[in-house]
Amino acid sequence: MYLKTAISRAYYRYILLWRKNANLLPQTQGVNIFTKERALIEDGKRLLPSAGRTTELKGIQTRYDYARRLLVDGVLKRVTNSLASDLRRKCVRQHNNGNPSAFFALVGTSLASGTGVITRNDELEGVCWEIRESIRRMRANLFEAENREFEDEFSLSSLEFGKVIAKGCNAVVYEAREKTKDDNEQMPKEYPLAVKMMFNFDAESNASSILRSMYREMVPLQNVTLDKNTIGFWENEMAERIQRLPPHVNIVAMYRSLTDYVPDLPSGRTLYPDALPMRLNPEGYGRNMSLFLVMKKYNTNLRQYLIDKPPDIRDGILLLTQLLEAVTHMNRCEIAHRDLKSDNILLDTSEGENNCPTLVVTDFGCCLSDRYYGLKMPYRTPDMDRGGNAALMAPEVATAQAGMFSTIDYSKSDIWTVGTLAYEIFTGMNPFYKQITKEQGTVLRNTTYTDDMLPELPAEVPSLISRLVRNMLAKNPAKRLDAETAATICQLYLWAPSQWISKNQLPSSSEILQWLLSLTTKILYEGPILFHKRDSQRKRASVTEYQLIATFLQRVKLKVISKALSWIQEEI
Repeated sequence: MYLKTAISRAYYRYILLWRKNANLLPQTQGVNIFTKERALIEDGKRLLPSAGRTTELKGIQTRYDYARRLLVDGVLKRVTNSLASDLRRKCVRQHNNGNPSAFFALVGTSLASGTGVITRNDELEGVCWEIRESIRRMRANLFEAENREFEDEFSLSSLEFGKVIAKGCNAVVYEAREKTKDDNEQMPKEYPLAVKMMFNFDAESNASSILRSMYREMVPLQNVTLDKNTIGFWENEMAERIQRLPPHVNIVAMYRSLTDYVPDLPSGRTLYPDALPMRLNPEGYGRNMSLFLVMKKYNTNLRQYLIDKPPDIRDGILLLTQLLEAVTHMNRCEIAHRDLKSDNILLDTSEGENNCPTLVVTDFGCCLSDRYYGLKMPYRTPDMDRGGNAALMAPEVATAQAGMFSTIDYSKSDIWTVGTLAYEIFTGMNPFYKQITKEQGTVLRNTTYTDDMLPELPAEVPSLISRLVRNMLAKNPAKRLDAETAATICQLYLWAPSQWISKNQLPSSSEILQWLLSLTTKILYEGPILFHKRDSQRKRASVTEYQLIATFLQRVKLKVISKALSWIQEEI
């Protein structure tokens, strides 16, 4: 069966494509289009435009679009009968123009009728690819509408600063707004932006030195815009090495970065006098220039939210799923955060206290984002940076021994930390932090604990979620699920038919695909309306849930769902 499938795929992808289109499409020398294109398009990544890549990408995209048309037309020939050839042609025409609705409708009708016209694995995955691409296009349009653009001459003088939002050891965050000519002093001022000013004690007061020292902070930056005199440095020395993090609904929206002189901001002389330069504080140790990051303003962080308003079980699961989706996105881009904690997780609660907030991960100053090494970092000396917050460091990282050929694998380190944060979400306490009283439990150490020492979660937490959290905290990383599978399990628990979670029988691929098409239809037609009406009286929980489903559909694959369902059935 596997041999037949492999031969079928090879014939379809290579022989058919080259024989039928050899004289119509531009040729690309030395490029395996289906291998390279899958890495770029199927995983949601795009090559940044640069010299020597434009023609190559265009040829790859053209060939892949033609292969997609062959797949869609082949499926529709079996979905529609001979009397519906006109309908099939219209469907293909709409699909090529960027509207997959008709294609999804015909495929969904066929699956619901049980005709079994779509049976091959490559065609099932092809439909999943169409789902991912449709959601990606929808969210890309929404992202462009919500993205903030600044003028080329944008500087700190273009902003008006408000009060301090947060302060840490390495930075301070102010609320801010853009200055406008028609400001009315009598109207209350709103500050939709947040500006993070890094404390610069070591880097010289020039853009190149600052960027070299603090480049990790800009990993989630949406638009890389730098001073003209630093572009050469960035392209030649850093761009080839740094792994960028594409925009994601559960990653902080960072709009702009700039290097500028440290200003005399409100409360600065009181809150961080040592970080100020000598021109502002004669006893300060800071440099004259530093890095400033302009991002969306969020209402609170997870730590404060759990103190002020402990969530109910369903909202807790929604928060945990969003956090897992953020880690999945980072790991798929081969980035490890390495400093996840409730202080570094922000929440948007602007839609009301009674609704589940949107969660984003921020503060990438300790992240591993190396394009050469990926998620495996050489660990040659004990002085090398292994990440932040030693208490929430994964066991395989905390116990790593330095050596000439030693490496640390971070592929499952962030999900271990998420497991500890799950205890904070559901109980308000982290078992790996020092407790105030003995009644609150025994403190666990990431270097010495065993799996049977993990405390039980409250009885109100569903058993499946409790077992998932314990799996994420398995001391042996080989026994730990990866972030994508863990996130898929939570998504299935929230949205899948209940019998898939309870009965000891796996659904067929057609049943899974039919369910995915139902979710896709709902998101494509109702999602944009909800996303654009954040100021309406609709419940925020609905927007959060729609965003969560869209995130799931944007990365969905049948093999990942099957793996998650198999784990669920084993745990029942």
